[in-house]
Amino acid sequence: AGLNKEYTEIPIHLLNLKAQEKLLSSLHTAEWMVLCAGVSGASVEPDMVQELPLCSCRMETPKSREILTLADRKCMATESVDRQVSLDARAHRIFLLVLCEDHRAGMVKHQCCPGCGFFCRAGTFMECQPDINISHRFHRACASVLKGQTFCPHCGEEASKAKEVTIAKADTTSTVPATRAAHDPATPRTAEGRADTTTGGPFCLSVGGDLGGRADSSLSIPPELTLDTRTGVLPPAVGMGIGIGVGAAPKETLESILLALDTEKPKKLRFHPKQLFISAKQGEIQKVLLMLVDGVDPNFKMESQSRRTPLHVASEAGHQEICHLLVQSGANLDICDEDQRTPLMEACENNHLEAVCYLLRAGAIASHKDVEGFTCLHLAAKIGHYNIVEHLLSTGLIDINCQDDGGWTAMIWATEYKHLEQVKMLLNKGADINIRDKEENICLHWAAFSGSVEIAELLLESKCDLHAVNIHGDSPLHIAARENRLECVTLFLSRGADVNLKNREGETPPDCCSHSSRVWLTLQTNRRAKEARSDIARGYERVPVPCVNSVDSEPCPDNYKYVPDNCVTSPMNIDKNITHLQYCVCKDDCSSSSCMCGQLSLRCWYDKDGRLLPEFCREEPPLIFECNHACSCWRTCKNRVVQNGLRVRLQLFRTSRMGWGVRALQEIPQGTFVCEYVGEIISDAEADVRENDSYLFNLDSKEGDVYCIDARFYGNISRFINHMCEPNLFPCRVFTAHQDLRFPHIAFFACKTIKAGEELGFDYGNHFWDIKGKHFSCECGSPKCKYSAAVIALRQDTLNRKQVCMFDVCLKCYK
Repeated sequence: AGLNKEYTEIPIHLLNLKAQEKLLSSLHTAEWMVLCAGVSGASVEPDMVQELPLCSCRMETPKSREILTLADRKCMATESVDRQVSLDARAHRIFLLVLCEDHRAGMVKHQCCPGCGFFCRAGTFMECQPDINISHRFHRACASVLKGQTFCPHCGEEASKAKEVTIAKADTTSTVPATRAAHDPATPRTAEGRADTTTGGPFCLSVGGDLGGRADSSLSIPPELTLDTRTGVLPPAVGMGIGIGVGAAPKETLESILLALDTEKPKKLRFHPKQLFISAKQGEIQKVLLMLVDGVDPNFKMESQSRRTPLHVASEAGHQEICHLLVQSGANLDICDEDQRTPLMEACENNHLEAVCYLLRAGAIASHKDVEGFTCLHLAAKIGHYNIVEHLLSTGLIDINCQDDGGWTAMIWATEYKHLEQVKMLLNKGADINIRDKEENICLHWAAFSGSVEIAELLLESKCDLHAVNIHGDSPLHIAARENRLECVTLFLSRGADVNLKNREGETPPDCCSHSSRVWLTLQTNRRAKEARSDIARGYERVPVPCVNSVDSEPCPDNYKYVPDNCVTSPMNIDKNITHLQYCVCKDDCSSSSCMCGQLSLRCWYDKDGRLLPEFCREEPPLIFECNHACSCWRTCKNRVVQNGLRVRLQLFRTSRMGWGVRALQEIPQGTFVCEYVGEIISDAEADVRENDSYLFNLDSKEGDVYCIDARFYGNISRFINHMCEPNLFPCRVFTAHQDLRFPHIAFFACKTIKAGEELGFDYGNHFWDIKGKHFSCECGSPKCKYSAAVIALRQDTLNRKQVCMFDVCLKCYK
């Protein structure tokens, strides 16, 4: 009776139809035809009955229990869209009626074609309108034929007046509320214009929603998601975007899964909860759906599998869609196995980023700890799952410095297992590198233990404590020596590690290693070295410049004054007038070709890291004009390098043959600015009268008077750089605070990559050796040495021969 309230019965005599008289007169001479598909199996010969067969769209629903039994309590409606037939998807949920409520209303409104029994909801069909408020739908081929004329099979109106109508197919994406409607507990309500695909039982799915919370989680299935209808297994490498920005699910996907489930479901089969565990592990989504619909407990724990649940194994295997189904059916996101591990931990440890994203957005706790105090972050950092660690930290749900029961942080795990890129990422995100574990070890101890010199150097650059000792009294140098890590030992020694420090057992680092190893030899050599001064620059440089001597007893040189910049002892009249400066008006980082300073230099020769471009000419280097204080650009623009001062770590050391020298304590890439030649600016005339000219550097000014830089009495670390016939440095003239062409800065750049521990040197030039070659020779040791004692002797012998020949020629001419 409730269905009758949704439509109004209209007596046929009120329709004012032209065929009304025929219809009424023929009513007593022939029976009406039942046009619903399969209702009337009898055929009527047109010659025997010359009456228009009209529909029975408005006839009452039979109340017979036998008919309901015959219909299997399902809607029997069939819809046709352009000759394609589909059954009503709500056959899974409809109770008590042969036609569902929706199709019953459509039948009353004459939307069912009487000729074939199919509903005309979409596609192309004919529509007859005997009245402005009434429309009859039928297919062109299903029109009634009487004496050669076609009529509407609903009302008998001539079919020639009917219009052809095309209606687009409606969206059937499923949207099912989590609870049933209060007014009708027997029939769940569906969203308007959408088909209900929810099966009977407590299990509900929601498609296209947002993961705002656990109860509102959504499942979105991509077009490539296909199932093996025999096994229900998803194909490998098929991912699902669940609440993480993936587009809406394709239409009918979930419907087809549920339809397949309903078709193939054994009617009286009962599943053991163990089968849900196995199917979740193997990715059998169809079987998982079937069992969840059947009421299998999603939180069942397998005793033989460490009391893990289906959600544990689905997360472990990365079956994101199965995780969603389990969560939607009531699985506990933070349920623990006997080791106190959660499903999120399994997904993190096995590097399943999509599953991790889903579980976190669904509300899983990221900071939970297992029996060893491990969190998801520890597990991912230990194995080296960079993307998992990065995502966990980006959520802000876990502390980057959280410690496990051993006191280890994610940084310590990444260091011990030598995950370099992960260490860099953790450093950039602010990880504390001096946190101590239960044995008072810091990250540097574990870098030494693993032998990762790259990570050790990164940690030292980030101010990690080189002298830290653990509860055994071991420093990182002790650990590196014990583990025979030569590169780490060399690095620590170059940074000033104490080779004589004793641990609680009274052992020094050399005592911790084999006496036949290179590590022991290196430690013993360093033990004999005497550190003269920790910083010869006295803090005037950005980085300290230590001085060591392992050759003899010569102390650190003190016969000069260390200065970081050029100085004068008499007026030089350097033009520092700011109004005389040419400057740029750049608003960016001075990388454009319109930068005035770059144009003065022909172009900007620095890259984004402050290194000279590979195409820079080292043989005839152009003048470089850096941006100055009159420019509009920021102090951090890329055309400011030399003015930033010393940035690389250098060391003054005693050589075996060339007195004092300078070596690198870090790798220096090609094109890097190393240091500036600093000293006292003097005139060429002043240079001629000075006794010691060993530290003179000619400025080679082509404008006016000639000037020199003399580092004899005032200078920096560059005054100790020795000559090399195969140099790794070259000089370049640079202007910074002023543009007086008579007084350029002399900047040394690396002409090749310089390794840590390698001595620095540049070519002093032929003019220097023409004078000094008479007093000493080059000791650079290069096979291509141009000024060794042998080469100088050969050159002198050749010169003498030429002079003898010229003398003979002169005598002959005289005679």
